[in-house]
Amino acid sequence: MRKKIQVGSKNSTPFFKGQHIKDLKCTDISNLGYGVFKHNGYTIFALNALVNERVDIELFDIKRKYAIGRITTYHTRSENRVDMKQAHVLNANRYINVDYETQVKIKEAQMTKLFNQPVTLKQANQQFNYRNKSEFFYANHKLNMIDDKHQYQPIKTCVLSLPAINTLLPLIEEALNNHPRAQISSVIIRHSAYEDKSLIIFVSKLENRHQDKIAQEIIGATENIKGIILNVGPSENHLFNDKEVMLYGEDYLIEKLMNKQFKLTSKSFYQINQEQTVKLYETIIDFAQFKSSDNVADLYCGVGTIGIIISDYVNSVIGIEVVSDAVKAAQDNIDLNDIHNVSIVEHDLNEDLSILENIDIAIVDPPRNGLSKTIIDNIAKSEIKKVVYVSCNPYSQKEDLKYFEAYGYHIDKIQAVDMFINTHHVEALVLMTRE
Repeated sequence: MRKKIQVGSKNSTPFFKGQHIKDLKCTDISNLGYGVFKHNGYTIFALNALVNERVDIELFDIKRKYAIGRITTYHTRSENRVDMKQAHVLNANRYINVDYETQVKIKEAQMTKLFNQPVTLKQANQQFNYRNKSEFFYANHKLNMIDDKHQYQPIKTCVLSLPAINTLLPLIEEALNNHPRAQISSVIIRHSAYEDKSLIIFVSKLENRHQDKIAQEIIGATENIKGIILNVGPSENHLFNDKEVMLYGEDYLIEKLMNKQFKLTSKSFYQINQEQTVKLYETIIDFAQFKSSDNVADLYCGVGTIGIIISDYVNSVIGIEVVSDAVKAAQDNIDLNDIHNVSIVEHDLNEDLSILENIDIAIVDPPRNGLSKTIIDNIAKSEIKKVVYVSCNPYSQKEDLKYFEAYGYHIDKIQAVDMFINTHHVEALVLMTRE
């Protein structure tokens, strides 16, 4: 017997996994890219839906207050739909069947509602094949990505990845199939357009001789590989494994952004969309209105891209980062560009605020969960009058803004940047100042 869960009001209909519900009308698009449907006072979410489309849905995940389903039949289709026959609707490309003009309208409407003021989106010229780094999972003799049910979906190409990455996929898949005892769980490919070379990272729980054979087979089939790395450890996420073994070549790429060069390793954080990153950094420069006398703090500086880019406009930049590997990479990039007014400090801003003395402007670009209240307190208790807040999660960013406003900062400008075309994600910049 299927387990039913009673939800909503006393008169609401019980739902169960596998249940089909017919002729539902999409009323909205959620901030996660799901179509929103109502049925007997109960909310149902499903990917690949547009407002006013009528569909049938099969439920696969039942929660106490909502359900998630997959569309099985379209009774009506929006004129704004673009059917990408060659592309699956994946967890990573939730707007793949939405025309770009409509994607822009959806994102601008959501950002305007979130910030309670008009917000425009800096649009992209290149809507496909823009990702310079992509991850694929190896299972059942196939390279896979994650679908809307969080299950593996075999793929031949990824419509969001650079062509150079897609070119490597059949070579990698064949090599993995030829050596199944290598026990590779996932593959990360990072590409440098500047060098026209790629870095391949294989993830495995153990090290064995079959992995060397895979590397040799791949480099024998292409000249565009700069390095192949084996990432070893218990985690399927390569960022959390400490051990890395070089199977071939060098462990880094060089990429050029604006007028600077950057050394990128397997774990370096670097924006995945080169075209839109230029627009993002140009907006930072426009918002901050730097003066040659300004001393700037670049918080969560990573490998130092923002601080190094803005170094031409200011007196000094201090990059602050808590991750040791990122600090080393940032220093390497300072040396690579022969810059003398940028310094990097390994420091946890949750500890104290003395490091922010004599700083005029702070640029913050935190992880998706935003800033801690302690870090906001430390910034606010300093003499910093101007903050540029960059975020890949505007919803956590909006919560942080409330705390800044409580300290007397007010929002001067907001700009969204479409870094992640054909997905629901948005990058947002906010300029805050105080007297």
